[in-house]
Amino acid sequence: MKYASMKKLYKRSVLIVGASIHIVIVLYITLIDRIPSERRHMLTPFWEIRNVIVGTERSFYIGQIIGNLLMLFPTGFLLPAIFKCKRLRWYHAAVASMFFSIFIEITQYITGRGLMEFDDVFNNTVGCLIGYAVYLMIRRRVNNRK
Repeated sequence: MKYASMKKLYKRSVLIVGASIHIVIVLYITLIDRIPSERRHMLTPFWEIRNVIVGTERSFYIGQIIGNLLMLFPTGFLLPAIFKCKRLRWYHAAVASMFFSIFIEITQYITGRGLMEFDDVFNNTVGCLIGYAVYLMIRRRVNNRK
């Protein structure tokens, strides 16, 4: 095998391992590390943002929003880096992160390990899209150097 193809294979393997570690960390934070309790849900859109604006426990909800934005940020960066195809568009990343987030929220509800909420899905998806945008900016910068 040529050096260039070995290097690409190594980079892709590192990205896949990184993505796997990211998935395990997300599942640990959102499901495994939580103590089961009653099933709860909040499907009112943007209630966390409303609480930030109104001032109800503002710092707590800002932390929740930022945490959810950061939760799937790596997904938006890693998906196009791993699959390296020009056909992977922003909406593919959005749908993938949305389904992953919905899976987490439904599992939290079924197991009673967290609050199932619309805001988490929305913020996770936006975080993924921010990661995708960062990937595109870095890729453009690297390609312009060549």
